[in-house]
Amino acid sequence: MYSIDHPLTKESIGKSFRFLQKLFESEGNITLGVAKDALMMHETILDKKNLALKEFALSLHSKGIAAITLHTTLTIEELLSFHMMISEKDTPMGPALLEVAEQRGLRDIKLFPLDLSKFKFVEGSTRRDGLENTFWEDYVSGLLEGRLEGEDMGNVIENVSPEAIAGVINKSTPGESAGKSYDTVIASYLGGMGPEDQKAALFGKFLTMIDHLTPELKQQFLTKSFTAPSMDADEVVRLLRELPVDDIDRMMKVFNEQSSLLPEKLKNLVDKLKSSSTDVFGEIRGGGIQHLDDISVDDKIVKSFQEVRDNTYAEKRYHEDLKKMAESPRVRNDKMTHELEAACSGEIVDMAVSKIMLELLNVQSSSREEYQKLLSRLTDFASGFIETGRFSEICDIYNTLYTHAQTGAFREETSQKIKSFFGSEVFLVRLIDAFQMWGRHNKEGVINISRVLRSYVITPLLDKLSEENNTFVRRFFLDVLSKMGDEVALEAVRRLDDPRWFVTRNMIYLLRECEGSKFIGRIRPFAKHHHEKVILEAVKTLLHFRTPDSISYLRLYLQSDDPSLREQTIRLAGTHKVKEAVPYLIELLEKKPAFGAELSYKGSVVKALGEIGEPGALKILHKICASTSLLHRSELEKLKIEIFETLHRYPVQDVKPLLESGLKSRITTIKSISERLLNSSGENRD
Repeated sequence: MYSIDHPLTKESIGKSFRFLQKLFESEGNITLGVAKDALMMHETILDKKNLALKEFALSLHSKGIAAITLHTTLTIEELLSFHMMISEKDTPMGPALLEVAEQRGLRDIKLFPLDLSKFKFVEGSTRRDGLENTFWEDYVSGLLEGRLEGEDMGNVIENVSPEAIAGVINKSTPGESAGKSYDTVIASYLGGMGPEDQKAALFGKFLTMIDHLTPELKQQFLTKSFTAPSMDADEVVRLLRELPVDDIDRMMKVFNEQSSLLPEKLKNLVDKLKSSSTDVFGEIRGGGIQHLDDISVDDKIVKSFQEVRDNTYAEKRYHEDLKKMAESPRVRNDKMTHELEAACSGEIVDMAVSKIMLELLNVQSSSREEYQKLLSRLTDFASGFIETGRFSEICDIYNTLYTHAQTGAFREETSQKIKSFFGSEVFLVRLIDAFQMWGRHNKEGVINISRVLRSYVITPLLDKLSEENNTFVRRFFLDVLSKMGDEVALEAVRRLDDPRWFVTRNMIYLLRECEGSKFIGRIRPFAKHHHEKVILEAVKTLLHFRTPDSISYLRLYLQSDDPSLREQTIRLAGTHKVKEAVPYLIELLEKKPAFGAELSYKGSVVKALGEIGEPGALKILHKICASTSLLHRSELEKLKIEIFETLHRYPVQDVKPLLESGLKSRITTIKSISERLLNSSGENRD
C-alpha cells in the first residue's frame, strides 16, 4: 500500500530484520515452504489463522514460488529489495523471477519456483531417497480430502500423466466434499475443453485416467462426466473425429464396460462403432488426424521425447534442493529457542501487524480507495482475533475506527465500515460464541469489549442469555451484562413481561445490578409473582434500593406457609443484614416445635441473626442454649452448636456471658468454641 521509502514500511521491515537476526542465531539458514495460503517450517504448517503469514504466503504463491531460503548473511538492504520485488505487479513469475532476483543482487535469499514440468511419471519406476510423496500427489490428495481448493488442478493434469493421477485418486480417502473434488478433476480435463488444438489430447488423457481407476471410481467418474452439463455429447462426437485409433480403442473398452452410464446419443454412436468395419474409423477421423505411423514427426518433437526419457525425475540439483526442503533440522531445546518460538507465535505477529495498520490510519492517505482497503484489512484482522479470544486487539481496532469516524478525513466511509462490520449478525454471533469459549480464561477482556461494543452487543447477548441451557454460561453472561450499565437496564425493562419466569428473574437481576432504581415501579408488582424465584429476586431488589415497602414483603414471606419460600426469605434477610427483620426472625425461633417439624428451619434463622449481628437477639439465643428437650434432644444440640458458631459475629462484651456458660457445656464442640473465642478476645481462662 505504501512505497518502499515510506517510514512505516521501513520501520516494519526493520523489525522483521531484527527478529530474523535472533532467529538465525538458533536456526541457522531458514527455509520456508509455500502452500498457497500457508507457510511451512520444519515440516510444520505455521499458524494458518495468522493473517500476516497468510498474506505473505499468498504473495509468494502468486509469484509461483514453492519455497524460500533466508541465509544468515542476509542484509537489511536485501530484505528491502526482496519486499519491493514481490510487491511489484509487473514482476515475472516462477523461474523467470530468479533472474530478476539475481539482477537485484539477492544472493542471500534463495527462491525455489514452482515448476510442475520437472516432475514426470514413468511406469515401473520407483522413487528414490525414501521420498514417500511428491508435492503434486499431496496436492491431489488434499483436493480429494477437502483440504485444498482446485485452482491449480489444470497445471497438474497438463504436466502429470493421467496414470499417475488415477493412482493417487485410487489411494486417496475422499472427504465430505468428494463429489465437488471429483467435479474439479473432471472439469480440468473436460470443462470448456480448452483450445481447439488441445481438446483431443486432453480427452485422450481423460480416457486414460478413467481406464486406470478402480471399478467403483470409474463408475462414479463416468456418471458425473457424461451426464453433467459441462460435458455435451455433441462435443464428444466432434472429438472422436480427432482421436487417434489407439485412443478410440481405449474409449471403446471403457464404453463397453460402462455402457449403462452413457447418454442416449453416445450409446448410439458406440453401437455404430461396434457394428461397423474399420472404415468407420476413417469416417470418425474425417481426415483430421492420420494414423500414428503416417505422421511426419518434427525433429523438435523427437528431441522432446528424448528429454522426457533422459529426465525421468527432476534434475539432480533441483532434487537436492527438494531434499533439503524435506529435511527437518534438529532444533536445540534451549531458552533462546523457546523465546523465539514465543516471539514467532501468531498472536505476537498479528498484534504487531494490526498496530502498524492502526498507525497507518493516522498517516494522510492519498486516496479514498487506499483508505478503504486499509479498513478492510483491519476488519479482517478483527475477524481473526475473534477466533483466538484476543478481545483487547478488537477493542483497539474499534476505538481507532470510532475516532476516525468522528474526526478523520473519511468519516462517512469509516462510519459505514463500523456499522457493516461490528453491527453485522455474522460478527456478533461469532463474538458471542467466542465469549463462551474464551470467557473463563479472559473474563476481563470479554467485559471490556462488551462495554466498548455495548450498542451492538446488548440485544444479541440478552437473546443468547434467554436461550442458554448451561447454568454456568448464563451466570457468566449475566455477570458481563451487569457491568454494562444504563443501556442494559433500558433493554431489560422491556423484557420484564416475558412469559418465561427465568427470563423475568434475570431481567430483574440486571435492573438491580445496573442500578435501575428509576424502574422500581415496574419491578414492584413482581414481588407478588406466581413463581418463588421471581418473588425472591423482586424482594431482593426492593431491599437493595431500600424501598419503604421492602420490609413489609420480607415479613409477609417470613410468615409464609411455604417452607421453601420461607427458608429463602430467612436467608435473604441475613444476606442483606436487615435489622428490621430481627423481631420477625425471633418470632420464628420462639415458636414451639411440633414433633420436630419446626426445628428444620431454625438453624437458618440462627445463621441469619448471626449475619445481622444485632445484640437484641442474644436473649433468645441464651434461652435456647439453657433449654432441654426429651423429644428433640439431637436436633436441639445441633441448634446450640450453630448458635455458638455464630457468636463471633456479635460484640465480644455482649456474648461473653454466653461463652462463659459454654465452658461448662458437656458438648465438646461448644466448649472448644467458647475457649477459642474467649482467648482471642484477651480473656485467659488458664
